[in-house]
Amino acid sequence: MQQYAPTRQRMCGASAPGIASSISRSILRTPVRIQPLSRAPWQRAQRIPLYIPHGHQTPADLKLQQQGGDEPGADGSTPSSSGNGTSPSTSGSSSTASTSGGAGWNGGQVENQGGAGALKLPAGYASSITSGAPVSNGSKGLPHRWRIVIMMAVAFVLCNMDKVNMSVAVIPMAHELGWSALDRGLVSSSFFWGYTATQLPGGYIATKVGGAKVLAAGVCLWSLGTLIAPPAAQVSLLALCCSRVLVGLGEGVAPSAATTVLARLMPPNERSRAVSMVWGGLDVGSAVGLLLSGPLIRCYGWPSVFYLFAGLGLFWCLFWPMVKPDQDVDRAVDKAATAAAKAANQAAPAPQPEPGDKSVSFNVPWAAFFSSAPVWAVTVAHFCFNWGYYTLLAWLPSYFELALGLNVDKSSLLTLIPYVAMTAMMPLVGPVADGMVERGMPLTTVRKLCQGIAFVGPAICMIACAILTPTSSAMSMASATPAPLLVGVQPVANVPTAALVSLMSLAFALSAWSRAGLYCNHQDLSPKYAGTLLGITNTAGALPGVLGVTAAGYLLDATNSWALALFYPTAACQLFGALIYSIFASSERQPWS
Repeated sequence: MQQYAPTRQRMCGASAPGIASSISRSILRTPVRIQPLSRAPWQRAQRIPLYIPHGHQTPADLKLQQQGGDEPGADGSTPSSSGNGTSPSTSGSSSTASTSGGAGWNGGQVENQGGAGALKLPAGYASSITSGAPVSNGSKGLPHRWRIVIMMAVAFVLCNMDKVNMSVAVIPMAHELGWSALDRGLVSSSFFWGYTATQLPGGYIATKVGGAKVLAAGVCLWSLGTLIAPPAAQVSLLALCCSRVLVGLGEGVAPSAATTVLARLMPPNERSRAVSMVWGGLDVGSAVGLLLSGPLIRCYGWPSVFYLFAGLGLFWCLFWPMVKPDQDVDRAVDKAATAAAKAANQAAPAPQPEPGDKSVSFNVPWAAFFSSAPVWAVTVAHFCFNWGYYTLLAWLPSYFELALGLNVDKSSLLTLIPYVAMTAMMPLVGPVADGMVERGMPLTTVRKLCQGIAFVGPAICMIACAILTPTSSAMSMASATPAPLLVGVQPVANVPTAALVSLMSLAFALSAWSRAGLYCNHQDLSPKYAGTLLGITNTAGALPGVLGVTAAGYLLDATNSWALALFYPTAACQLFGALIYSIFASSERQPWS
């Protein structure tokens, strides 16, 4: 049902300068109904009373501009609409106020009280009233908050490009430098030493100074670490590990920084889509990095993947300030929303604190965090999910090379396919999850359902991969053979490569549902402390990068079995995570928030 707020009648007449002066000093209120012209993610249908502050043009003003008139009511009538009702008017006649809209006025259709007259509002203007999001009155179609979301998604693309480049480059590097499987595991896991160290500090600093600044610093740091990796590898294995630690330190602050920005910008009914878009950048980055790494290594050598990807990150750092990620919330719209809520006898939306606001207390309730069962549920789920994600990310190229006898180009290409499947699933995850919330399904149920899909489905696929991958008697010979002789090693059994790749692709596609599960849970529990909460859970989530990746290399040397080293541990972690999350997880706002 359309709700109407009290309307102040507009008295018209060119001969009433006193009245006109009084009106010019007041705030003209006009109730409208917002009907989006498109169903883009950032333009959702809303029905709210909109109060147009002084200085903004009303439907009557726009009509007069089109007709060339100077004052409302020059023809003896007030602008109004007919249809479902009649606007208050000082005369019996009425006319329709409408406009086709100029540049930048294409965000939604606005109807006068009860009628069919239409004008165009700036994109994102109406939704910002209820969400408290930044407003860009001159934007052309895309709200400002979604421009920030897109830029953060690009940063996450670069994040995983700089992560997976080592997964592919480690193959020729191991051949050139004579590394064992354990050495490969140490190089791949060194990234996570730094990644683990900056989770909690990153979340705390992002809460204090704002996620946008922390994200920029992180991208710059990991790009510099990537840039120095080739010369460090020529110095020693330790120097290379140190450069990867720098990459991990930079990437470790990115999740908490992005979560802090999203918690400030995005309303709940857009949250799953925004999180899916930003974290989906990780999957796109994995696919793009694997797609480019093989050809680059073949044509220009393994150092090229580090130099190119580092340059892209530094370029992003130059472009990031141009989108004004720290733009303040439009105070006029925020006040208008408060006035509208009061007039409708509704609770006014709580204003979001701005980064660096000294008047706002950010005393983090650490004790409450660690005594909260929902926080522990997300923490365990994050650890279990990342065990499979990180170990597969680090070891799949080597798996295709050592278990299936493929060269570096084919290994990187086959590794790419599961991440393409995950990326293809991403556009479905956010809208479906948000749609379930909008249809009335409890938010906790939505989160548990999505995360259950992301756990149980991949676990079944991992068990199938373990069964289909035979224990090769040649593995012991391969591990004892000098690294340069490993090139071209053929599998001793007819391993169904297509079936294995299909199972892994299905596992990765189903794991994409975690973007609407645990990755949204921090903002559900506490928008204020979402960055800090992600820092806590992602610290646990980074441990598999150290423990899982290194343990996989150790078990591979000890057992010569990919099933025991990679697939069975992954399936066990995923099933355990599904059990804990389904019992203890919650999306209810916590008392300490």
